[in-house]
Amino acid sequence: MRIMFVEDTYGKEFHTAIIRKLRENDELDPSVGIRVDSRPVRKCDAKLRRIVLSEVIEGEQVKVLFVIDSEGKSNAEYDVLNHFRGLPDKVLVRVVAVNPMHEAWLCIGLGGDRRVCRQDPIGALSRLRGDYEKRYLGEWASRVDIGNLMTEQDFGEYLSALRWLVQDP
Repeated sequence: MRIMFVEDTYGKEFHTAIIRKLRENDELDPSVGIRVDSRPVRKCDAKLRRIVLSEVIEGEQVKVLFVIDSEGKSNAEYDVLNHFRGLPDKVLVRVVAVNPMHEAWLCIGLGGDRRVCRQDPIGALSRLRGDYEKRYLGEWASRVDIGNLMTEQDFGEYLSALRWLVQDP
């Protein structure tokens, strides 16, 4: 079982579009399915562990990837990983944090200035494409140029985590 949890419904649409683009560009194996689910991820959320463990089927490996906004925090990944100490051997978890939020990738992918997109993603998107609303995250992702994101460190970590997710143990 391979599951990616993202922060909300718009994030689910966004990642589905990005994964499609990665597959079209031969960056990700198209033959392996990834279930993308939305799940609000908060620093202190005991439900996360129960949700992951509920996916375990006897004898089957479960790989879970959480993709979260860092919101400027340098240790955002560790806050989530703290919920997953002592998991069964067949349950593997990784976390990738987007700096500072998913809108930065959207902005850069749409051709925005990298520095400006990282500092003020919402403002940069609004100047780039008109007034931005959260509901545009998934819709605009279909227009992203993946090549613009390939040199971004956090996007590289994301792609590496996706490749880990789809590879066999």
